Amino acid sequence: MRRDDIQGLRAVAVLVVVAYHAGAPFVPGGFVGVDLFFVLSGFLITQLLLREITITGTVSLRQFWARRARRILPVSALVLVATMLAVRVFMSPLDRPAIGRDVVWSALFSGNWRFALQQTDYLAAERDPSPVLHYWSLGVEEQFYLVWPLLLLALAAGWRLAGRAGSVRARLLVLAFVTVIAVSFTYCIHLSTTDQPFAYFGTPARAWQLAAGALVAVAVPVISSWRPGTRTGLGVVGLALLGASVAILDESGVAGLTYPSWLTVAPTLAGMLLVTAGTGSAGPLGRALAIRPLPWIGDRSFSLYLWHWPVLVIGMAALDSRSPTTRAALVAVAVGLSIASFHVVETPMRHARLLVRRPVLSIAVGACLVVAVLPVVSYTSQTGSIDRLTVTRTDGTTARGAAAQETVRPPLADAADDQGPFKQHGCHVGFAQVVVPSWDACTFGRRGSDREVVVLGDSIAGAIAPAVLTAGERRGWAVTVWAKSSCPMADVTRFDPARGGTYEECDAFREAALRAIEKRRPDVVVIAMSRLTTEWLEADGRRLGKRASVDHAIDGMVRTVERLHATGIGVVLSDSPNRAPFFPTSCLAETRDARQCTFHRNGKTSIMAETSRAMGDDAVLVRANATACPQDICYPVVDNVVVYRDKVHFTQTFARTLADRFAAGVARATRR
Repeated sequence: MRRDDIQGLRAVAVLVVVAYHAGAPFVPGGFVGVDLFFVLSGFLITQLLLREITITGTVSLRQFWARRARRILPVSALVLVATMLAVRVFMSPLDRPAIGRDVVWSALFSGNWRFALQQTDYLAAERDPSPVLHYWSLGVEEQFYLVWPLLLLALAAGWRLAGRAGSVRARLLVLAFVTVIAVSFTYCIHLSTTDQPFAYFGTPARAWQLAAGALVAVAVPVISSWRPGTRTGLGVVGLALLGASVAILDESGVAGLTYPSWLTVAPTLAGMLLVTAGTGSAGPLGRALAIRPLPWIGDRSFSLYLWHWPVLVIGMAALDSRSPTTRAALVAVAVGLSIASFHVVETPMRHARLLVRRPVLSIAVGACLVVAVLPVVSYTSQTGSIDRLTVTRTDGTTARGAAAQETVRPPLADAADDQGPFKQHGCHVGFAQVVVPSWDACTFGRRGSDREVVVLGDSIAGAIAPAVLTAGERRGWAVTVWAKSSCPMADVTRFDPARGGTYEECDAFREAALRAIEKRRPDVVVIAMSRLTTEWLEADGRRLGKRASVDHAIDGMVRTVERLHATGIGVVLSDSPNRAPFFPTSCLAETRDARQCTFHRNGKTSIMAETSRAMGDDAVLVRANATACPQDICYPVVDNVVVYRDKVHFTQTFARTLADRFAAGVARATRR
């Protein structure tokens, strides 16, 4: 049974999402439109299933999944194919393989797990937003649709055996749904403080919002008996909650809470109350939501949701513009595409008589559409030969004239993976690990040498370690590498937005590593860390501002260096790479001209350089960044070697060219 107020709510949900993604002002929380979609989907699907159970006593899984296939797969597959073709034409060749993998995951309705893993791995999170990132919510819903009818089918089978009355059935449904809400919401709160990406993208942490909509569906008979004024009053409260959510909430968190956490209660409750307002006889709010063009937009909301994000991402990349005018024009393009796909693909496929009569055929056609995406991805993901470039020396001259091209190394297609073997050996660990890896497993070069050097730090340490290792290979050192993602060796506690709180695992790892080093007493420890990009916490948990964070981090690094010096261990501080404002490798692949991919140094503070300045002669600093950025300009290619594998980390090939710098630094630290 169609409800125009529900379609109006769909319109509201998609409009705030599109406005948010288009950078419209005053909608910092526009992403909560997805939360509203979850509530609406849970309500509508559960109401549909309960009606079927009432009429037939069971649930036809074949019919249910056939309807879902006709509703979702045609437009979903169309947008994925169109996206990959556009990526082939308008985006960097180096972006194609990763986006192709995103598309495959999304086609299989598991994109939410891929994006959760990418955001958990902050190196992968350095990528620009995927043009199919928004498919994560579709993955959540489809996974829910696989499980939810099975739950209701099991409940229906139990009712038949027990012969329960309708009131008892309703109470059992409420009990089942409340249990799902309680378990899922508790898990969401837990993950929001321990693994925020999985709280945001993961189906178990989001299922409670769909179940909340389902709870309203069970209560429809009761809600319908309420006075219209009561339902309207609840709807006004829901509208206020939704408005406040859109105007106040932020994905990075509010009032010390990261999203989703407790913050999702507001938009979820808003959705429940707004659905309640239109249940039964239509009140003023229900009639307002049913006023055109809201239902018209709601009918096309699915297509608009799918089209708007890839059009924005690819369009802004192709036009090299993020201006409000550009965004508005791209939204208009997305609206046009959504209208066309709604009339040409979505509606005809959804109501095709042959498919409606034959559920198995609907499912088969849907499966074929999913499979059809794969060869398109295979073709459009190919990068071609992109390794001959016009290169520039650091003095500004070209290698062999303005039109000359040189073959660079590593090949651009391989640059993103051109890193040392430290992750494979378990020496570069992730966020959760607090145990220091085995000393023997992470020692390279000449084991048993009378000169032992340790490379210690965050991912920057992993990036410069090949330089130290090369120096050690030439001079017979034993080189041990210990790195932990996003974990500074400065004696400070970091606040990590991705984890929604204090990065305690970093503190534990740092302390364990320093104790192991003090016990082993190597000759020199080379410490590396990224330039300051996040806030730090004082011991009492008070969040610091940027300038105070810089000073706090410098003081913390001084404490770490002095602690090692007190044990007689030499210390080398490695300056970190200057962060690029874009992916240099993507720029090189697009332009084939290194001169067009230079960039200015940014203003980020180098904690290592500032620590060296603060300690004077007591510190040894290696300016690892000096070759790539000799003055104010940073070069993406130096002596035909590709410098960066992403925006901030050196390629292994380039790092090895810095071996002599680190050899000199280790020598100075040893003589200290």
